[in-house]
Amino acid sequence: MQKDLRPFEQINNEIWDLKAEIFLPCAASRLITKNQVDRMLKSGIEVIAPGANVPFADKEIFFGPISDYTDQNTSLIPDFISNCGMARVFAYLMGNDIDKIKDENIFKDTSETIRKALKNVFEKSTSIKNISKTAFEIALKQLI
Repeated sequence: MQKDLRPFEQINNEIWDLKAEIFLPCAASRLITKNQVDRMLKSGIEVIAPGANVPFADKEIFFGPISDYTDQNTSLIPDFISNCGMARVFAYLMGNDIDKIKDENIFKDTSETIRKALKNVFEKSTSIKNISKTAFEIALKQLI
């Protein structure tokens, strides 16, 4: 082991208190606890934009108590918006126009999808909090 390499337990304890404006929980689900959210809030976190589905340690799939608490206390972009890139790639791959499957087109489409979704949220509420709750309300109304 390298002498400057810190053990996981130490890093996992320290990381939640780092000063940061943006947190991107990626690659794993159901990990972030309320205590960890409180520590990030105390350290000044302003935006959480998940790159993983269901990043909070809630038993509920969509919007449990930790997600709700986080949404009430900071800008929480819902995972179905901030993590929509793979869905957009699949949409391209399932299409019939093979010439459109290019990096630039996929990145542009994904960026535009996220921009439109956040614009819809902002049109309903200009608050920097409760972004996820507002986005869920919009999404549910679109389903019914």
